[in-house]
Amino acid sequence: MAFIELNKLTFTYPDCINPAIRNLSLSIDKGQFVVLFGASGSGKSTLLKLLKKEIQPHGTLAGDIFINGKLVQEPSPVTKEIGFVFQDPENQVVADDVLHEMVFGLENIGLPTNEMRSRVAEMVHFFGAEALLEKKTQELSGGKKQQVNLASVLLMQPDILLLDEPTAQLDPVSTREFLDMIKRLNEEFGMTIIMAEHRLEEVLPLADQLVMMESGEVIAKGDPREVLTQVWNSTNRAYVPSIPSLFFYMKGNGMVPLTVKEGRSWIQTGTFFKNTFVPVKNKESRNKLLINAKNILFHYEKKKELILNELDFTLAKGEFYALMGGNGSGKSTFLKLIAGLIKPDSGKVFFETKPLKAWKQKEISKKIGYLPQNPKLFFLQDTVRKEMNYILEQWGFKHDQEVQSLLEVLEITDLLDSHPYDLSGGELQKAALACLLLRKPEVLFLDEPTKGLDPISKENLAKILTDLNLQGITILMSTHDVEFAAQHATKCGMMFQGKITAEGTPEQFFKGNFFYTTMVQRLFRYLPDHHMLTIQEALKCVLQRS
Repeated sequence: MAFIELNKLTFTYPDCINPAIRNLSLSIDKGQFVVLFGASGSGKSTLLKLLKKEIQPHGTLAGDIFINGKLVQEPSPVTKEIGFVFQDPENQVVADDVLHEMVFGLENIGLPTNEMRSRVAEMVHFFGAEALLEKKTQELSGGKKQQVNLASVLLMQPDILLLDEPTAQLDPVSTREFLDMIKRLNEEFGMTIIMAEHRLEEVLPLADQLVMMESGEVIAKGDPREVLTQVWNSTNRAYVPSIPSLFFYMKGNGMVPLTVKEGRSWIQTGTFFKNTFVPVKNKESRNKLLINAKNILFHYEKKKELILNELDFTLAKGEFYALMGGNGSGKSTFLKLIAGLIKPDSGKVFFETKPLKAWKQKEISKKIGYLPQNPKLFFLQDTVRKEMNYILEQWGFKHDQEVQSLLEVLEITDLLDSHPYDLSGGELQKAALACLLLRKPEVLFLDEPTKGLDPISKENLAKILTDLNLQGITILMSTHDVEFAAQHATKCGMMFQGKITAEGTPEQFFKGNFFYTTMVQRLFRYLPDHHMLTIQEALKCVLQRS
């Protein structure tokens, strides 16, 4: 028997007709690195929770779950063998400050003080988290909270680590560091790892087994290269990352490349280039300024470090601006500030040439739509339908065909009678976005809008946003999603140490970057005069192999 064995597993939530997990069988050997992927709501998070008996959801469970030969029973006293990092870091934080958060689990299992101190010191040093120890957890960005959650789980020294989209709120550099550490845990300590993830680019080389889920069932599983080939030959091509997609588009021969190194080896086997790609230059925006921020300073508490420091920023009407930067660099704070939700300590923000503070809140709410990083904050009603009806009534709109089309594009028509908190991360994100767009604001401020979205949902979101942008809607989004920004934004900016340190078109902004850039750019960066960011650009200047 495998280390983890699932036999004909079926699970249905209370008051639901359709099972969240349906007749699922899966075997995982000890020490394997398994990656689960599939659409939002396909059952990935539910499956992970069923593996850890302390957090098994309520509902009807049929079938068997064996871990190390033992049948998983009803919840019993806390065990440390299985660690779990949740999709939403807010669901895992229990203490007011970082140090108490990290030792919470160790205290629960009664670990001696000396051993507790030793483990914490080692883990803090490993994470480089000394500066976080005295911070309040509420002050941390979503990404930093996720790092603290992981450190807290690893302090328990589990044999099995379950990760539910752990990189969704991490910037590219933190993502790389996070995955390098997970790889070490897997390879050096033999830890069995099961990770649910939408963004496969970085995790594919780590996976021993790739598992695709759909409607609670496993529809493909096995070696990553074999599974990607199956997926490419199906209707789910959007799930295949850039480098293997390029290989399939060009009908490549041999082993499917998963990494930049493997991709370059494949490219160098033949002559692929018929011309040099010349990117289309975006015209400089001559539209009038919509947002103008001057010399902004802000901190949450006096005598604490500044979050925004002498920040200057302009946003022209009709731009699609992607704001990037590390976790904790101030992106979310800045969006709140220019949305009028918080006030700067000093400096001025102008909206349509008028000081932001001079606008009445109701006036500015009509013009600006703001989607927070945590979409749960968006909902006041107990179902998505009630929330949407409340918004339509509040703003004087009707549930017409345009609204229905929005629901269908975002694929949330089946979620209308669900409680927002019962939705998966991706479903919640789409529901919040739908509620925001119902108001038809002139300006959209979106804080990590692609977080938790599967590739197909992300394509649908891109279509909605680009259509709105073509209609004259101005969009400013903070994001860690480099691929999305490179393909759809008209301008990108980098926030560092509380200010904007670099700006430009995607072609200008990403050129020469190591981490804040796309997989295609990494693939071709060694070639002079080939500054391509996307697959679409690459396909314009490559020849299919004979």
